[in-house]
Amino acid sequence: MTIKNLLFTITVSLFVIQLSAQLPKIHSIGAMKDMGNTYDLNIWLDTIAPKNHLYGMGPYDKMKGEITVVDGKPYFATAFNEGTYEVGKDWDIRSPFLVYSNVDQWHIFKIEGEFNNVHDIQNKVASIAKENGYDLSQAFAFKIKGEFDALTAHIVTPRLPEVEGYREGVKSQKFSFENTKGEFIGFYSEHHQGVFTHTNSFVHVHFLMKDKSFMGHLDKLTTKGKTYKLYLPKRK
Repeated sequence: MTIKNLLFTITVSLFVIQLSAQLPKIHSIGAMKDMGNTYDLNIWLDTIAPKNHLYGMGPYDKMKGEITVVDGKPYFATAFNEGTYEVGKDWDIRSPFLVYSNVDQWHIFKIEGEFNNVHDIQNKVASIAKENGYDLSQAFAFKIKGEFDALTAHIVTPRLPEVEGYREGVKSQKFSFENTKGEFIGFYSEHHQGVFTHTNSFVHVHFLMKDKSFMGHLDKLTTKGKTYKLYLPKRK
């Protein structure tokens, strides 16, 4: 290897290390795989600091619903009754597992094309991140904003009879929307399957409607011919 090639290799390696070191840190408390059937509560959101630009997600209490924190605003969603849901906002909530990160600045990228499922989101996020120098071995938060043709999201419901909102045989409720505006809040990781992503996925994605009237875990997505904004954490 020539001196020139060696110096180039060292420069590139140092640049990659610098990029990964500068990404906002991902924090993970508890894990999907460890919830068992007791859903022990491992974190109280009010203990997290700082909160100003916090993004996070996890189950609400003992599977009473979903939690999504967006830019320091903590939303929790429940679906105790058939066909209905409610969204509240409070820091005085707990969770069996939570992934979160403080992101105060974002790089914005344009996405053109179509999404036919959540896996398409994973592929598009990974592709754009890699093209722009992000180290995919490092976990990171992301957002996608726009108008979506059709999507389905669920809100988990209690599995224990002693928990408020329990209904026998009901573990979640699904809700579908068409031509709706909002944002996907997500976390990408290739090393946290079973922790804060499912075992067959590198992403965990929640949907928050633009007017904040609905929030849930994204299950299905179909949209074509639209342009979206992808937000990736800004490196400092």
